[in-house]
Amino acid sequence: MADSSDARRSKVARLIDEYELAGVGDEFERRWTRTEDRSSLRELADEFNRRLLRTVLERTGGDPLDGEVDNLYRLLTGDDVTSGVRQQARNRVEDRGVDVEGLETDFVSYQAVRTYLKQYRDASPPDNTAAPDEQVRQKRSTIQRLSNRLGTVTEQSLGELASTSTITLGDFDVVVAVRVHCSSCETQLPVTELLAERGCNCD
Repeated sequence: MADSSDARRSKVARLIDEYELAGVGDEFERRWTRTEDRSSLRELADEFNRRLLRTVLERTGGDPLDGEVDNLYRLLTGDDVTSGVRQQARNRVEDRGVDVEGLETDFVSYQAVRTYLKQYRDASPPDNTAAPDEQVRQKRSTIQRLSNRLGTVTEQSLGELASTSTITLGDFDVVVAVRVHCSSCETQLPVTELLAERGCNCD
């Protein structure tokens, strides 16, 4: 591990100390270097920022409600959020006694996480020499995780719009179905089936 001067150059290391996030460094290194269900740098950056948000909310107003941190973080940072909705979210956080500008300044990028893991912790991602079956399983897991995330974000977005009467929507379910169309052989399959079959009908 690097010395104290290296720690000062690592924003993530500094924030781990300031926010008292014990164990996060070890956890993130494991999640980035393991071969199964490996977390990307962007996923780790989002998770780190959500933990910062949770910490400041706990320090100013007690335990957040279930799902509150994920929803507030999405509203504060999501590309699909309008400026008006984002400002409402910032106001909600400020009403809890949080310095929103300071918090947003502390949010880290995936580049900062990469610098922390590679330079401060001397960690390296695994090589990509896994067996074919394992490669397929890993990619299927990644696609499923992203599909679940898309469904959650869509459900939350529609629920918020319906709750403010911006749209009319009764009880609903969100179904995310990823299909792949091969224009060469005109095969169209769910991505899970395509992976299970190891491809389309092309020779």
